[in-house]
Amino acid sequence: MKSNWVYAVLAILLSVFSWFLVTGREKVEVLADMSLVMTNPPEGLIIESGLPDHIKVRVRGPKGLVRSLVEKTLTYPLDISNLEVGESVVDIREDRVPLSAAFDIVEIKPNRLVLKVDRMASKDIRVEAGWKGTINPDYELSRAEVEPDMVELRGPETVLRKISFNKVIVREDFSEEVPSLWEREVALDLPASVEASPGQVKAILHFSPKMRQIWVKIPLTVQSPEGIRVKPRQDYVRLLLEGPVYLFRDRQFRNDVAAVIKVGEDARAGKYEMGYTVLLPDDCRLERKNPETISLTIR
Repeated sequence: MKSNWVYAVLAILLSVFSWFLVTGREKVEVLADMSLVMTNPPEGLIIESGLPDHIKVRVRGPKGLVRSLVEKTLTYPLDISNLEVGESVVDIREDRVPLSAAFDIVEIKPNRLVLKVDRMASKDIRVEAGWKGTINPDYELSRAEVEPDMVELRGPETVLRKISFNKVIVREDFSEEVPSLWEREVALDLPASVEASPGQVKAILHFSPKMRQIWVKIPLTVQSPEGIRVKPRQDYVRLLLEGPVYLFRDRQFRNDVAAVIKVGEDARAGKYEMGYTVLLPDDCRLERKNPETISLTIR
């Protein structure tokens, strides 16, 4: 009875051993991802396109080893020492795949890379500022500037060749109150392969009221010492004024406009041609007056 028990245990052990032996020799295939790691990069060159993050390698090997292979992080050393500006073809070689002789490489996808290579370069360009948005209709953008107005770019030579200047656009609304000066740091809009130093600039916007010119008829005021009678030839003058649109919209602004003749105490009787002083509201400018002088009689 004891002898039979020993034979049964031996039979089980032999079965398990045979199963491991068979499965260990059984060959299966698996598609493994391998990350690309560049080696020996040439100085001053940059790969613009054609370089994937990883390749796929179909591998055949013992089932037990293949199972462990899937769990590993695999990398393929891509030698790029022979790259030249333009298109360069780099083969993915089986003998550089980092696997032991226990594995057979069935297929590599892709097995060849076509890389677009360019030379790194730098250049200085001019930067301009612009603005887009809504604004109070009585105002307008008078000037836009940036600080600094020159930046250094670094990137692929063929890309830099197409960039002569850069314009940063500020997007902001000023529907009601409009500042005379507005500033903001703005990033440069450049291709992803290009870096700028500095990477952002200060956009400075100057706003001012919209201006227009109008002719106005203003009463002439004579200021003279007591006892001196002054008779001007006309009681009104016409003035060409330039000022904000919003100011001229209200006719009350005329109350702040004056044309004044001042006669001194030493004035003697007679006929004269005299100039007159014009008083204006803030932000208003005198463009022309008609007449330039006033004929008057002093008695």
